Amino acid sequence: MTILATLCYILNEDKILLQKKSKELFGGDKYNAPGGKLKPEESPLIGVIREVLEETGLVVRNLQPMGKVYFYEPDWRTPSWEVYLFLTKDFQGELKQDYREGSLEWIAKKDIPYEQMWEDNKYFVPFILEGDYVEGRFYFKPDFKELIGFDVRKFTG
Repeated sequence: MTILATLCYILNEDKILLQKKSKELFGGDKYNAPGGKLKPEESPLIGVIREVLEETGLVVRNLQPMGKVYFYEPDWRTPSWEVYLFLTKDFQGELKQDYREGSLEWIAKKDIPYEQMWEDNKYFVPFILEGDYVEGRFYFKPDFKELIGFDVRKFTG
């Protein structure tokens, strides 16, 4: 069964908020945008607002839907993950560190550590940061150990 999830790219001037996941979690020791799994019957918009608040302490508003990415492993007929992507510059609150999830950092967009992220990020995150809507499919070896194929399309908004 496909897991539904969200990611939210939060911008503050020339910086982006990234989370370095705790080692023991899925994606451990990798940077990623805040987000997470949707609850049953939860919409992507409500889910991303909830996940960002839980992981960062920030209330996000004026979220722009930026597309979807699908991750396949090991059965390439059905995605293992379907992830809804959002972007915002509008947030309130104090950043809180929840080290169970991972550490949060504001990182200059020019310094995004793609080499410390899931390999697929370098193929779609730049488009999102340029304001383009994306749809991507990423094919991995078992356990998401290695990206072996992908297709990304951007739609200029």
